[in-house]
Amino acid sequence: MAAWFEEEAQAEFALGAPPSALQSYAQNRSPGERLQLYDLLCSLCTTSEGIPASRLGQLEAAAKQIGIDPVVSASMIRQHDRSYQSGRCFPLDLDHIVIGSSPSCDIVLPDPQVLPRHAQLQRSREGWRIVGLGQGRPIRVNGEVVGSAPVVDQSILQLGPAELRIDGKQLRLESRRDFSALAARDLLRKIGGLTVLEHVNLTAVAGEVIAIVGPSGGGKTTLLHALQGTSPADQGRVELDGQDFHRLLAQRPDLAGDVPQDDLVLPELTVQETLEAAAELRFAGDRHGRDQAVERVLQELDIAHIRHSRIGDALRRGISGGQRKRINLGQELLGSDTRLLFLDEPTSGLDPQASQDILQLLRRLADNGRIVILVTHDLSPEIVGQVDHLLVLARGGKPAFFGPPSEACAYFGVGTPDAIFHRLNDQAPEDWAQRYKQSDVAKILVEGRAAALECGYIGEKPRSSPPRPRPGALRQLRTLTARYTKTKLRDQTGLLILAAQPPVLAAGLAVLYPGVAAGAIFILTLSCMWFGMSCAVRELISDRVLWRRERRLGLGVGAYLGSKVLVLGVITTLQCGAMLALCWVPNHYADNGFDPGALLAVCTLTGWAGMGLGLVVSALWSSSEAAVGSLPILLVPQILFSSILVSLRSMDPFSRVLSWLTLQRYALDAALKSGTQVQQASTWSTEWERRELTGALYQLGLKPEAAQDLGLPWAVLVAALGGWTTLFLGLTTLLIWARGKPGR
Repeated sequence: MAAWFEEEAQAEFALGAPPSALQSYAQNRSPGERLQLYDLLCSLCTTSEGIPASRLGQLEAAAKQIGIDPVVSASMIRQHDRSYQSGRCFPLDLDHIVIGSSPSCDIVLPDPQVLPRHAQLQRSREGWRIVGLGQGRPIRVNGEVVGSAPVVDQSILQLGPAELRIDGKQLRLESRRDFSALAARDLLRKIGGLTVLEHVNLTAVAGEVIAIVGPSGGGKTTLLHALQGTSPADQGRVELDGQDFHRLLAQRPDLAGDVPQDDLVLPELTVQETLEAAAELRFAGDRHGRDQAVERVLQELDIAHIRHSRIGDALRRGISGGQRKRINLGQELLGSDTRLLFLDEPTSGLDPQASQDILQLLRRLADNGRIVILVTHDLSPEIVGQVDHLLVLARGGKPAFFGPPSEACAYFGVGTPDAIFHRLNDQAPEDWAQRYKQSDVAKILVEGRAAALECGYIGEKPRSSPPRPRPGALRQLRTLTARYTKTKLRDQTGLLILAAQPPVLAAGLAVLYPGVAAGAIFILTLSCMWFGMSCAVRELISDRVLWRRERRLGLGVGAYLGSKVLVLGVITTLQCGAMLALCWVPNHYADNGFDPGALLAVCTLTGWAGMGLGLVVSALWSSSEAAVGSLPILLVPQILFSSILVSLRSMDPFSRVLSWLTLQRYALDAALKSGTQVQQASTWSTEWERRELTGALYQLGLKPEAAQDLGLPWAVLVAALGGWTTLFLGLTTLLIWARGKPGR
């Protein structure tokens, strides 16, 4: 059969007759057999100089008859015609030169990403000018999108994935087309017994923009997470060029970029500071290389003009929403090895023009050789015009269609892609899935691409370049600490509130207590605990999504938590020191034998223990409201069981046990033992009397009856406060680590 068909095919091509035999031959053949047939036809059309343009037209027609995907066809043609690799030259010997994928063009670039008639070079007295001939696919001259522009010697023209350089009297092909492929096979995902993805198959090739669409609850974001490995599927596999993609991603996190729906940027930083910090956290090596990566991203995303602008948020005016999306994307493009981009609702919340700008940017990134997969609800013509394929999911994550938007409209019987959503309600999800499975488009784009990848007609050889070295823990800590310090210092309202707390509370103590009393010391230590708790209780929630992204890229838990502890620890220490300094003279601490160093140590450790407890709460909850609402639940027991309201001697056994679990008991006891005397109000007058400290300790139940036994030594109490702080920070570390695991 193969020998017979070789002769027949050769004769038909020689005569220029339509390959009518191809369709009947391919009708009942497997995808692999159809690919072998097309491979044979490519061989027959190849001469010593490559494949002539006339033969390209015949191969294009044959691919349609056999049922070969255009991307697979382009890859197979290039495997046979090596002249399409870098270095091929096309003469500039005409005054009007049409460039496109159609065999009728003067310069033929056989690729579905190139329009049939993409652009025209026109020669005049002033020189050459390039003019776009199609819509939806931009032309770029030296990186700038143009509709028409003059070009000179050494100008670089980009049409889809093809990059051409004007070199004297010829046009030189500069870039090598990449046919790397990401394949998802039979993905199944269940959550709580409910199927949210069911037998999803997909093959995406470099240079393509694929939009995942469908109704709410259709499994779009679930599929995105399954592809990128943040929440892997329960069944099935994801491969990049035949290798386990998730395993590759664990070794090379910069292979893929993840841009979630939320903006993962800190509003207090500038655009350049955001990208510089991201580069510091991703790459080891010289600073010059990181600066070059930042500059490349600024230019590639067209945001160099706002490099020194604050990002801002809804409350603080900054850059626009579309520009924030670009910065989110830019953080993922800092690595030169980024080959895939996953985006969840990249146009959400943007105006129509900003949405179009984002999709045009993604189109350009795909044309540069990346695979772009995004989830969207926006199927307006301007958006769909930048997309190569739509993956339509019906409810329950059942694939209802995968293919070009134009074919999707014909398949669903609608005039525009946005009407597809209404058609999905006409049949049960199972019926849509079954219909698509039996369709011709599924045979070409699902079965055909899978066979092409298996046979090596698409996909690239495994790249053996070593993983990029990651920055060490100390550099991560330094970078995060510097970034976090900037965000805190630029939050002027927050700083004002933090600075106002010590003087306001100290003024209240000065009014109520004319001297050092047990109650005054209790309020002092309770205030220090409050400083730490309130300062830290939301800090791990506000940037949790950002932490998960950076954790995936290799950021250590220790560096992340360490930066929080260092900055918050300094703030808490300053607040505690200010509180003590403001209370020292009005409450006569020196006159009552208090050691300033010892009392400052107690206040600081109390603040740090409160900070540790606040970090535990922040790591435990997912919303700031829940975290702040937990503060009274934690603070009131500190008051109840500290012995200031009810003496430990008067408590029942269970209450005394609870007191040992109360930070404030240790803080109050240690603070009292930092001095020698306290003042108490006289029983029958308003006068305050100075008394030995041991009496106050006895009244509070902090010392036994023996005169010389003062209870727990000061050093033990201080060590206990340090132990509580260590325990809280250790628990916070475990919670952060658990939240940073895939699928959380």
